Amino acid sequence: DDYRNCQDRHDDEHVLPKKSLRSFVNYNDTSVNKSDVYFRVIQSMSTKKNNSSNPNITAPTPPILVEVINARNPENYEYTVTISSNKIYTGTALQVKSTKHNATNSFRHIFRWIPSFPGEYKIFVHQVLNGVHKDPLNRQPTPLVSPSPLSIIVGQQKGGGNVFEISSEATMERIEDRIRKSVPCQTVNRVDAYSKWSGDWVGPDTPFQDHSIRTGWRFLPRDMGCHIESFSRRDLLSISKKKSIWVLGTSVFRGVFLSLVDLILSPDEKEELSSSVIGKCWGRALIKKGNLELVYQDFRAQMFEPFGSPKVMECHNEKIAKDADDSFIQNAADTWVEMFRDKDSWPDVIFMFVLYDNVGHGRDGLFFTHLEHFMSKIPPSWNGTLLLADRFWSAIGVTHRSYHKYHLYLEEINEMVHALNDTRVRWLDGMGISREMVMYSEYGPDGIGASQHFHGFCDVPYLEDMGQNNTMRVCGNVTEILGQLLLSHALGTKKQFDLEKLEEPKDEALEYCHACPLALTPFKLVAYPEVTCSEGKLHPRNDDEVYSFKAKQKICPQWCLEHEVDEVIPSQSDMINIRRCKVDLADVTTSSIESASAAKVKSQVTPAKDKPTKPIMHTFFESVVGGCCGMSQEQHEQLLKAWKESWEARGWETRILTAQDARKHKDFGTLEKKLISLEINEYNRRCYWRWLAMVEAGGGWISDYDVFPLELTAELGAEMGKNGTFKAFEKHVPSLIHASSNEWDRVIHLMMDLLPNKRADDTVISDMYSLLEVSKSSSKNSIVWSYRVKTSINYTKGSDSLSLDCSKYSKQLAIHFSHHLCKRAASAQVFPLANVTIDEAVARRAEAALLLMDDYRNCQDRHDDEHVLPKKSLRSFVNYNDTSVNKSDVYFRVIQS
Repeated sequence: DDYRNCQDRHDDEHVLPKKSLRSFVNYNDTSVNKSDVYFRVIQSMSTKKNNSSNPNITAPTPPILVEVINARNPENYEYTVTISSNKIYTGTALQVKSTKHNATNSFRHIFRWIPSFPGEYKIFVHQVLNGVHKDPLNRQPTPLVSPSPLSIIVGQQKGGGNVFEISSEATMERIEDRIRKSVPCQTVNRVDAYSKWSGDWVGPDTPFQDHSIRTGWRFLPRDMGCHIESFSRRDLLSISKKKSIWVLGTSVFRGVFLSLVDLILSPDEKEELSSSVIGKCWGRALIKKGNLELVYQDFRAQMFEPFGSPKVMECHNEKIAKDADDSFIQNAADTWVEMFRDKDSWPDVIFMFVLYDNVGHGRDGLFFTHLEHFMSKIPPSWNGTLLLADRFWSAIGVTHRSYHKYHLYLEEINEMVHALNDTRVRWLDGMGISREMVMYSEYGPDGIGASQHFHGFCDVPYLEDMGQNNTMRVCGNVTEILGQLLLSHALGTKKQFDLEKLEEPKDEALEYCHACPLALTPFKLVAYPEVTCSEGKLHPRNDDEVYSFKAKQKICPQWCLEHEVDEVIPSQSDMINIRRCKVDLADVTTSSIESASAAKVKSQVTPAKDKPTKPIMHTFFESVVGGCCGMSQEQHEQLLKAWKESWEARGWETRILTAQDARKHKDFGTLEKKLISLEINEYNRRCYWRWLAMVEAGGGWISDYDVFPLELTAELGAEMGKNGTFKAFEKHVPSLIHASSNEWDRVIHLMMDLLPNKRADDTVISDMYSLLEVSKSSSKNSIVWSYRVKTSINYTKGSDSLSLDCSKYSKQLAIHFSHHLCKRAASAQVFPLANVTIDEAVARRAEAALLLMDDYRNCQDRHDDEHVLPKKSLRSFVNYNDTSVNKSDVYFRVIQS
């Protein structure tokens, strides 16, 4: 055994502790078939004595490891580990793939757990067929792995058994102290802190019943320093002012809406909830009870197209879901307009599904192009909360197969939410809450991973705080705790709420409205739907309550049904085969498709994909005779040439705008007259001109000609450019911007309006300072501000050369070779050119930028070929001539470290 532990530590030194594993507790050899899948439980030995010089410091709890041995091939199987103590605690591993064990050539899976308090626990290990959640209509069993359930004891010796160590600091009292020192979670404003939703689920047999949900369970965030407050039915009937919560998402999100509905309705009102039109809605559902309004809208972001994408007919199974001249994303945007059409009915909280499936690949274009457009519809004066989550806020998300990817996911999400630069936005990492309850989801232990639903209809009595007997009709600890989180953002802190609530609750009549089709297919998203409204208790759905899109439901034409299936999406009602069929709208309309013969219509379909057009990167340049700003005329032109070569090497077309383009704008004379009256020099006046030139150019991308591309390839630029929202990537420094022509025009007029009538002696006036004033104004929320342009040079100084620190350039769109950057780098002796003065660094920016571009490409080379290329700097590598090589064929390059 000890020899195997040596091998374990050698093969899994990144997971297993390096201390002796002598004290590990093994399975009962006679009860386990070692030729099959099984697991064992391991704990490293800790020294009872404290090695610290401070005797008051207690040794931490050694991690308890659950190792699955002889695991099945990860291409087909995954494993979950649940550690549970009845009515006290539950904790679950991520559902992860196993790794290969080098010594035995077998697969294994190791789960690491550190208990929060002592007690008796049971360990359950389940085997899950990989991808089982993709076909909910063909649910596969999830059998237990031997010796499940295995009983263990942590920190308590009761007549032998599998006893594990725990730190003397890990106690119930310690957790109580943690709760007392925490703040309500709705008051946590930092995005990076708010998204850390790892924690402990503790049950009704623990002393933590304040703010528990109706089942007596409570979720205690571990890293956020906060606690989730809970509101009772009595509280919800005592709301003094109108409050509104919108839930936009899939049936997973619908569970949160239903938990809130179940919480506020009386026993009589919700008796038929499961069979009512509200119980399973693939459209719009609305509940009004007293001063609380709850709205659910089926909102499937995975269906949304990028803005400006080719027009296609979309068929879901045999029905047309979207005509070629229709757009899911536009309908979604219209729904946002609908939410904010009337200030008196603005939502207090929006909980929305956002598409994010790009973990490990940096910025997700669809995340931004969708969300930025939606956020542009939010009035600047709205002071509500927008909670975002991806579609897999459960333990079966395809992007969450490992702890590494999970933490990478959190890092990237934090970065993107920060880039939105809006304090009203939060990201909800539902996995941190839901993974602990994976054994108690819709299908229970026999169907782990078969469903993302953490709610289910039930019939469980409970005593509510008004002393009345009630019955839970929707059971789900995860969805109810998330519902409480939404309520806490809508109602404020419990202390604040208690000061403002009605003296006595008012149990007013229930009002509910709906526009709910019988099934998901064909998916439709309709803003301003024609809803049917009723009063009184819910009743079973009848034929009159089936919302129909029959006026738009048409049979998919045969030529499109013969098209290859583009995507298959599971739903509760059926499996959806999605076909996206391209139509030439110049020759054919929806009505002609229906009436034409299949053969005729086929001939009107575009068989091949259009050749994509390259995006254009603009810059503005007017030659200055004799030069300026520390550079000669020739050096400016060299920098412009380097800019052009670098962007084109990244796949872009380039276009150089001039004063001639700016003068085409109708307000050029007005702006120029104003600038001259303020005694603005010619250089800074030209900086304003480029804004007018971009309006006349039709909008799009522009960069200063001392800005050079890093991750901003033409492909990424095209994706990011599908939304015309004004986006500034170096905050108020206008070095890299994208916007539509209308947005360019709008913002330059904001800047013109903010120009002073008279210039003070010490006032600096430039387009950068004007944009800074715009960022301070009330219009800032209609502009997306971010820091995605690098403003420093990071080289590591060696004995005789410089080496680019590749890690410092990750996820940066471009680098700005500004005067300030060059002077600072030369002063620190990390400028790409050796032995240059500060003035020479500014003057020779073109040479320096091209050298850094070479070094940056080497970073990418080393990332892609780290198994072949030397890990030292590749500064001197000789590359192929781009124009002479067909990169789609076999070719070679020459490299030297």
